[in-house]
Amino acid sequence: MNKLNLAIAAEFELCEKITEFLQQSRLEISQLTVVEIYPFNEEQGVRFNNKSVAQIPVAEVDWSAFDYVLFAGKTEQAPHIANAAEQGCVVIDMLGLCASISAVPVIVPTVNDELITELRQRNALHNIIALPNPQITQTVLALSAFMAQYPINQAIVSSLVPASYHNGETVSKLVGQTARLLNGIPLDENEPRFAFDVAPLESSYATQINKIFPTLSVVYHSIQVPVFYGLAQKITALSDYQIDLEQIKSTWQQQDLIQLEEKITPVLNGEQENNEETVKLHISDLKISENGVEFWTVADEQRFNLACLAVQLLERLFNQQP
Repeated sequence: MNKLNLAIAAEFELCEKITEFLQQSRLEISQLTVVEIYPFNEEQGVRFNNKSVAQIPVAEVDWSAFDYVLFAGKTEQAPHIANAAEQGCVVIDMLGLCASISAVPVIVPTVNDELITELRQRNALHNIIALPNPQITQTVLALSAFMAQYPINQAIVSSLVPASYHNGETVSKLVGQTARLLNGIPLDENEPRFAFDVAPLESSYATQINKIFPTLSVVYHSIQVPVFYGLAQKITALSDYQIDLEQIKSTWQQQDLIQLEEKITPVLNGEQENNEETVKLHISDLKISENGVEFWTVADEQRFNLACLAVQLLERLFNQQP
């Protein structure tokens, strides 16, 4: 197997998590480089296999030097994806920035892996592959057990979005604001408030999810909550047919990326710190509702939805090389 020349373009905390999963993977990596689309602090350095990883400013990058790029940036940074693709490397768009482009395939590992094979057989693998937004991957992984067995018409998803969903800076702001308010120190007059408040977030994900489940209509309600880590979703799936709960549970139990629980809280993080060997999507509280079922899903969206699934997608793409 050929060795891989790989770049990561993401904020520091996510780069560290991606590197952890790369070390656990079976990929043969000859060189790993970090492209600082977000400038790191002087003391921030990434290590891979006990060695320091080269970190280069985005203004100095030669994208043609890499086989693959794992890219997690904001919308205004999307031109870097186009530049990398034009220079010949395959970009995994980890946040689904390019998912609405018709020519860009959208893939969630274990759900529609066959698309990779189809693209290879047609010799049509695009230089941009999108992993959907974390809210989409979490929903798709959970609903895939239903879509294979029941004609789900519609799903209603309420997402409780943590500070880490945005970036590490938002987590730091939440920490600081919480400490200040608990000590009676008011926030600056025009400072956006994260601590103790909830607020609606705009979300429009129809294109992303319809590329995976074309017949499914999904309504998202995204709510910013004062939580550091852990994306929680309450999902209601509607169908014209009676759903066998035990059959669905059995399907989930057979999926490597899903852990079925009796009861979970709306927040979950630090699985490795709790001596769990792998991170997964946790599902609980499955019950029949009118014309369907409802349940909770919870995942560490940084470690699982982004880092873990991006590396899994990279493995699948690389292993399909001719």
